[in-house]
Amino acid sequence: MKKFLLTYWLGIALLFALFYWDYSPLSSILNVFQTKTTAFFTTLTLEEGIIEGNKIFITPYYTLVIEKACNGMIPYLFFLASIIAFPSTIMHKVKWAILGYLFISTMNIFRIWFVTQFVLAEQSNFSLAHDYLGNGILILTGLILFTSFVKTRNKRIKKQFEVSSFQPTTA
Repeated sequence: MKKFLLTYWLGIALLFALFYWDYSPLSSILNVFQTKTTAFFTTLTLEEGIIEGNKIFITPYYTLVIEKACNGMIPYLFFLASIIAFPSTIMHKVKWAILGYLFISTMNIFRIWFVTQFVLAEQSNFSLAHDYLGNGILILTGLILFTSFVKTRNKRIKKQFEVSSFQPTTA
């Protein structure tokens, strides 16, 4: 457990330094790409003309902006740090890193759509929809993904152990 926690916190520090810190060139490229990708797929979920670039126009005076903090990278980096820290095969980690990215990105697009629908209904709903319900959706998604990662890892490790521990005896 100590090794997992140490690796997890070091992983978070390293991942955020490389992929999220404002002074990292890699972070700038990755986050611009992720924000543009999120905005593009969000346009497919909203009525035409309501979104332009990374801005969702609620009224002429009220706009939601998909920023770096809203592009889904934060929950993904937390998820990635947890699967890197947890003991498993490299292939299992790579598989879940890809699945996690796809699921978290998809749920983030749903979250943005969800927040937009709440705010279109009533502008004062933003804090409830964004801060509590929307972020709760991403936290729940990460927890479900990590639990699934651990559960599928246990079945695989158990099968490998049963096969490798069987050794015929000679008399």
